[in-house]
Amino acid sequence: MNATPQDAQLAVKRVLAKVHKENEAAYRVIFEAVKICIVSGMNRREAAKFLGVQARRIDRRGQYFRSLLATRNLFRGALNAGGGSSADAAEVEAIVRRAWKR
Repeated sequence: MNATPQDAQLAVKRVLAKVHKENEAAYRVIFEAVKICIVSGMNRREAAKFLGVQARRIDRRGQYFRSLLATRNLFRGALNAGGGSSADAAEVEAIVRRAWKR
């Protein structure tokens, strides 16, 4: 995928229009968008400002991290998963594909 920082910014805006920033789909899109911006030559603060995310959630290697709330919800959902986890995973994948227009 040869996405530009502008494509990454649009993908982040699309996913945040659909779901909350703590959602798994939003995390995946923002994680990829940050990597695209870092590879294109932006530093982490510029990338965060460009994408509209918090700079403190991007480490020195250019990786975007979940918040403590999102991590807690992720593990709580994994422990309490009944049988709907495959449906949730399919929904997340659909949101990510729509955000990146794949």
